[in-house]
Amino acid sequence: MDISEFNRLSDQKNYQRHPWETSRKNVLKYFLNQTNIKFPIDRIVDIGSGDAFVIHSLLEHNFATEYYAIDTAYTPEIINQLKANNKNSQVQYLSSLDEYYANHDTQKNTLFLCMDVLEHTENEKIILDFLQNETGNYFFFAVPSFQNLFSNHDVLLGHYRRYSLPELENLLSRNHFKILDKGYYFFTLLILRWLEKSRKKEQKESIDNWEGGKFKTDLINFVLKTDFKIIMLLKKLNIQINGLSCYCLCTK
Repeated sequence: MDISEFNRLSDQKNYQRHPWETSRKNVLKYFLNQTNIKFPIDRIVDIGSGDAFVIHSLLEHNFATEYYAIDTAYTPEIINQLKANNKNSQVQYLSSLDEYYANHDTQKNTLFLCMDVLEHTENEKIILDFLQNETGNYFFFAVPSFQNLFSNHDVLLGHYRRYSLPELENLLSRNHFKILDKGYYFFTLLILRWLEKSRKKEQKESIDNWEGGKFKTDLINFVLKTDFKIIMLLKKLNIQINGLSCYCLCTK
């Protein structure tokens, strides 16, 4: 979760959403629709939920009965703003997994989302250990790919590391997660990031300061949508293409 996302909460009308956010949300919905999970599931818990854009997109499509957004950056003021921005939806906001486990029944069939979170923790086990007893539930992990692409932009976003898919698999397997599906996405962005790295050109645009304009935003969304469709088609043919992000869908 990028803390910078919270800078825009009180200015929703003038905020232009970064195409990465929109594409990332669409990727998640695609993956969930391809699983054997029976939706609506009892509960979705979004760890590192940020401005709650992703979890509200799932709420709009009835993926669950209950929705929980968890982020360490949530304060009472931020939670109140999120509630106002989202018309007091049924999403419940919590500031930690400790708070979730202390106050909520954990016996319900649950999907845990952990998208672009593990790279923000100095020790991933702090999060993974919380989930050790969640047998029978589902987990979707996504992280940025390839440590050799680590740059000052990662530092700006608060990243400690990037991962290859085998590294993510190994981490999750060591922590007793059973991997149901795995892969990469966004090959186009991988090429662009490699070119930026090789030319020592750093990105200046973060999620909260995107000013690309409607045409550029729509174009990037189209390219990423096409990119993703091609990667998924090749995957069905057992051809793996690397991407800027990798994911694992797991159970326990």
